[in-house]
Amino acid sequence: MKPKDLTILVVDDQQSMRGLTRYALQQIGIGKILEAKSGRDAFTVLEQSDVHAVLSDWNMEDIDGLTLLKVVRKHPRFAKMPFVMLTGQSDRENVQQAAAAGVSGYLVKPFDVASLKKRLEQIFGPLAQ
Repeated sequence: MKPKDLTILVVDDQQSMRGLTRYALQQIGIGKILEAKSGRDAFTVLEQSDVHAVLSDWNMEDIDGLTLLKVVRKHPRFAKMPFVMLTGQSDRENVQQAAAAGVSGYLVKPFDVASLKKRLEQIFGPLAQ
């Protein structure tokens, strides 16, 4: 799959992290990057757009990333959509909770472009420009 053909939704309550993630995705060549500042906003974006994958922060104010993941997995339209959790926490319990909820991948912040690309390639296969 070509990165320019992908639409990725970045969910994070911190604008600076959304910006850094957007920059990393642009470096990979992702064609369309959507943003949401909360889990609630993310679900609205998902319902209104054709999204190929979600990159979500874990810790957010209204609906956290784990809750968003569980809601996405229960929705027939999004149940199989790749969902990568971005978090500053890498403790085993969180990883296990996310795995049990059906997360597609896990990336600990701060991350670099290479590690994000590697995670996306584990989901979509080689991302050739």
